Amino acid sequence: MNRCAVAIAALSGIGLTGILASQGCSSRPSLRPETAKALYEISKANIETRDSKEQTFSAMDWSLGEIPSSDRALPLNSPDGQWLAVETGPPVNSSTLLGIPDAPIPTANTVEIWKLDASSATLTKHTRLPAPLLLGQSADQNGFLVESPRSNGSRWIGKADWTTGEINWLVQDNALNTFGSLGPEGELAWCTRPLAVREFSLAIRFSDGEEVGIGPNGGEWLMPSWSTRSSRLSVFFLSDDGVLSLLSMNAQTPRMITDPPRRYDIMTGSRRLDVLHARSGQPVIQGTPPPPLEEVIFYHPVTQSIYVWLPTNLLKKPPFGLSTDSIVATKDPLSRGYLVATNGDLRWQDPDDRNGFVRVRYGTTIPRVTTSQVAPYLLFVPGSGQVEVRVMMQQKSIPAPSIPNDNSVG
Repeated sequence: MNRCAVAIAALSGIGLTGILASQGCSSRPSLRPETAKALYEISKANIETRDSKEQTFSAMDWSLGEIPSSDRALPLNSPDGQWLAVETGPPVNSSTLLGIPDAPIPTANTVEIWKLDASSATLTKHTRLPAPLLLGQSADQNGFLVESPRSNGSRWIGKADWTTGEINWLVQDNALNTFGSLGPEGELAWCTRPLAVREFSLAIRFSDGEEVGIGPNGGEWLMPSWSTRSSRLSVFFLSDDGVLSLLSMNAQTPRMITDPPRRYDIMTGSRRLDVLHARSGQPVIQGTPPPPLEEVIFYHPVTQSIYVWLPTNLLKKPPFGLSTDSIVATKDPLSRGYLVATNGDLRWQDPDDRNGFVRVRYGTTIPRVTTSQVAPYLLFVPGSGQVEVRVMMQQKSIPAPSIPNDNSVG
């Protein structure tokens, strides 16, 4: 097989744009100028544009290997794309994940740290942390959050170092502490409840160590999430009468926390499990490319798709939906679109066109963005007892052919 055939075969899964953009095919037929121009116009017409902005997405991806997984939690990655943390062990009951009183206490789960090298396409297990541990939903360049279930039903929150695996216990008391999220300046937000109380309060620790607590007040607080571009904090509030709301507050200082938050009511008749679904698959990884606008991405339990809320929008518009069958999404830092995972594929989507998209690859694939030049996108492909880790790079759009300006050629 010649070099040209090998290149096309290797790129057969990434679409026509990617194949045409590939390099290294040395045997290229010579085209008449008018034919080359016509082909270019056809290829250019297949790339949708709006306001002269690129509205296509062409990429190639390759596998780094598979790592064991507990099936309930996708890996956390460092913002530079060099480290992964993955939970291993038996399935964890949803009542345990939600911190419901008298839920089973996991004792056999733990977390492994893996080193990722996209250049050599390798994954290496770095260290295994002592059990029992549950993987959290937040990380930064220094480490990632874990939870330690205690035999009395309480739970601690710690931050494990990527390189040493050493855990710094951030919240260590006799309450059940869970749903931790790291802030852009080292802040921490989490939910906490005494063992004799069912409802969760919201706790916020600022970068200077000062702490603020907000009581249940007719409901409970669940799954806070710091912004990756500012000191805003989003959090779910589940009222006693079942109304689930998403709130966004300015958490720059303790005083600003008392300012009226932006609020969006999601649904009625809600339960804690709805909140678990709403936040699932959307970890907070500080240090990754921030979105251009303040946004909160969540899974809508009623419409069963991903929505994007712009809480600081002056027009106070409601959240807008992405693909109708979306399960996870992340802002693409290299375009105005979103990388959207569904149960059947990974797609790039223009936020102004819910029904229009570019399919990136088939199969359920969870995207993450990083600051790495070698691995700007990490892809996680869930499997049974394991997860495949892939790296994706975006390809350039089709270049214009060089057409000689010779009107005499017939």
